[in-house]
Amino acid sequence: MPRCRIRLVAFDVDGVLVPVRSSWAYLHERLGTHEASGTNYKLFMEGRIGYWEWMYLDTLAWIEARPGITRWELEELFDPVEPIPQAYEAVKLLREAGIEAALVSGGVDVLVSKVARLLRIRHWVSPALAFDPWGRLIPGGDPRLEADRKDRAVLRLARRLGLSMREVAFVGDSVWDLRGMREACLAVAVNTEDPRVIGEADYVAEDLLDAVYFILEHGVSWKG
Repeated sequence: MPRCRIRLVAFDVDGVLVPVRSSWAYLHERLGTHEASGTNYKLFMEGRIGYWEWMYLDTLAWIEARPGITRWELEELFDPVEPIPQAYEAVKLLREAGIEAALVSGGVDVLVSKVARLLRIRHWVSPALAFDPWGRLIPGGDPRLEADRKDRAVLRLARRLGLSMREVAFVGDSVWDLRGMREACLAVAVNTEDPRVIGEADYVAEDLLDAVYFILEHGVSWKG
């Protein structure tokens, strides 16, 4: 197998760079729409709806719980959610090594864009919510990234940056990251006890900085 020469590290966001495990679940909790969330999740996992329909039903539940909810209100709900302190140091270490960091997240884009701004990360992709001209949330959105197809997002990002997958590492924590991890040359699991994720990873890191140190140490010589 070819050696990896890492020039891009794609990070999941929820549970990796921020402490909340799911930004969708976080909003359901804040808006009191747990029951709808569980029903919609079950429908998707049973294959009875697609990803866009899942987004539609989740966002519709938020609108029904708080009619006229706006982007600014969603931003306020996410105010308490910040990148973990290690995230700043991790991105700084990569930047000093000449390695690009990117966000490949199935999380809510309102939070993902905030994380990208705070960490000064230029490249990110996530499902996009939809708003009317007055900033009010509209049911549905644009599934620019389907949560279970991060492989496609990583491939598109690498091509846009003129990189091959031999130059990409992926850092994730859940089964939603598995396809992205498989596509990357170097897969690192962090903050997880899921045996499926642990079994697919090239390395299981103790924390985010450990993950980055591993990439910096093995990103040239590791045989993927």
